[in-house]
Amino acid sequence: MMMRSLYYFLIFFFLFITSLVYGQLNVSVSPDSSRVNEYYTDYPNELLLKFGLTVKANKLQIVNTNSNETAKFSPAATTSLGGGVNYKWFGLALAYGLPSTTANDVKYGKTSRFDAQFNIYTKSFGVDVIFQNYQGFYLQNPSIFTTWEKNEFPQLPAMQSASLGVGGYYFFNHKKFSYKAAYVRNTVQQKSAGSFLIGGYYSLDYAGFEDGSYDRDTITSFIPKELPQEAIDSFDIKTFTSSSFGFSLGYTYTVVFFKKCFINASLAPGFGAKNLRVYNSEGENETKAGVVSRLTLRLALGYEGKHFLLGFTSYLRTADISYNQYDIKPSTSNVKFFIAKRFKLKKSKE
Repeated sequence: MMMRSLYYFLIFFFLFITSLVYGQLNVSVSPDSSRVNEYYTDYPNELLLKFGLTVKANKLQIVNTNSNETAKFSPAATTSLGGGVNYKWFGLALAYGLPSTTANDVKYGKTSRFDAQFNIYTKSFGVDVIFQNYQGFYLQNPSIFTTWEKNEFPQLPAMQSASLGVGGYYFFNHKKFSYKAAYVRNTVQQKSAGSFLIGGYYSLDYAGFEDGSYDRDTITSFIPKELPQEAIDSFDIKTFTSSSFGFSLGYTYTVVFFKKCFINASLAPGFGAKNLRVYNSEGENETKAGVVSRLTLRLALGYEGKHFLLGFTSYLRTADISYNQYDIKPSTSNVKFFIAKRFKLKKSKE
């Protein structure tokens, strides 16, 4: 699994460098301190500093359509404290995960994680690259399988989930609508507007158990061994890898109210082709090709104060992968609360 993680990281790094170079070559800005039209104003030459809290997650649901049972797996929640900077086309954010309490470690277990995200938003298009690698999960809903009276949840410390997502999209109404105004904040949307969007994506999702960290004979599915054997047998999957690509269509709209406040909502369903490999309890694997659906949701709220900006953003990406009597539903998400301030920089002398 370490080689797989390295492979994911190399892909992410390559896309990061490619996007960085593309941004340098193609995202030009005016030398003026601001660019104004009737609907929004750009501030490309002002430095934007952000500080706030972030909560990220990589979750998994497996549905047995024969029994109508759903197993829900989640990492131990972690809140990160950090900051970021945006200037012209460039943006960078760093965060530090706050330590968990002993009580939470006992109840939910421990999760180690690597989480990275890179975005480019211009007037007419956007690019998102997200990579997540988590180890250490717990079963959220043991009570649907058995009478569960313990305070702590059934835990899977060896369970690992990794996800790589790359998406790009074009905004048709970019002369009136600014995506950056909602999700970067170096632009201000002054009048309500929206836009249809079209794009493409590539996703790579994996869930299984870290090589060498468990006895293969004792783990036969994602269901923890504390649960009844009937529940374990009804989810005869212990590893899967899915790659998919396709296109997405959607709509995004920003409502501006009280002049200084806004709400943005974005919805982008996608459809594409998948290549799925699943390992069962006996270690046998099966590969299937087919269609896959996914959904990307975004929400942003903001306030434009005289001296400071306030913001909230959330992101959710879900997929629905069918395999025999199972629906496999990996998801990635993040929620951010932040306060920010713009700083005017002096123009360089020519």
